[in-house]
Amino acid sequence: MAPVAAAVTRVLITGFGPFQNVPVNPSFAIVSRLPTTLPNNIEIYTHPSAIPVSYHPTIELLPELYGSTQPDIALHIGVAEGRKYFAVEAGSSRNNFDLIRDNDGRNFSDAEGVAAWGDSPTRLDTDLDLDGTIESWQERTKDFKWPAMLSREMQSMGDVAEQKVDVKVSRGLSVAMGNVEEEEISVMAPDPDDEVRWSDNVGFYLCGFIYYAGMVQKSRMTAAEGSANARVGKRDTVFMHVPLLISDEEIGVGVDVTTELVQSLVENWRALKE
Repeated sequence: MAPVAAAVTRVLITGFGPFQNVPVNPSFAIVSRLPTTLPNNIEIYTHPSAIPVSYHPTIELLPELYGSTQPDIALHIGVAEGRKYFAVEAGSSRNNFDLIRDNDGRNFSDAEGVAAWGDSPTRLDTDLDLDGTIESWQERTKDFKWPAMLSREMQSMGDVAEQKVDVKVSRGLSVAMGNVEEEEISVMAPDPDDEVRWSDNVGFYLCGFIYYAGMVQKSRMTAAEGSANARVGKRDTVFMHVPLLISDEEIGVGVDVTTELVQSLVENWRALKE
């Protein structure tokens, strides 16, 4: 008897537009090149334009975007200029979105956060299985030919947030962008040579903002608003930081890395449903 095919899993993916000294954001360059389907009954829904690097347009867009695509999984992508690797972020916090102004010259106050998210916890983590996802993702990409900027020989020892140390740095732009941590932390360090890895440093700018807002939005979707096999009430949303990819070769690798991440996310999401 032939095995029963898996039900279609719907994955929403977004990327950001230009900001500050990033005139071409590689996150949307990747998203705009993704296929609409992947093997094993996976459908990809990409937002047709870059998400503006602005708080209010972003949060106004999310309800319609999630509602119209009815994703089982949402993947938001952004760039971390100082990194030389791809990283899936564990979670995000709702405070400190007033640290720096967005492309519209505005910030997002804690009072606005209360109005948007009510009594949602200060910190939210994805409900997806990151351990299983990262393990699978690393296996799927282990034979990739990495561009010079991402090769092991060119990598630094990883950013300070992901060393097995306690570290304290002052607030500033790199904190908000997710390049360094602001608070004291002590976490297990991933292998600093891994081109794809786990992280817990999404930052306090639009990357952290869309991640937190996306997790809230996904958890609020009802059975009527989601697909037939969605996990109602779960934060099945995740965020990936990509390096500052520039060349066509680098963007192409980014597309391949992303499709393998999607496969890994879906594989582990389906296991959670069993």
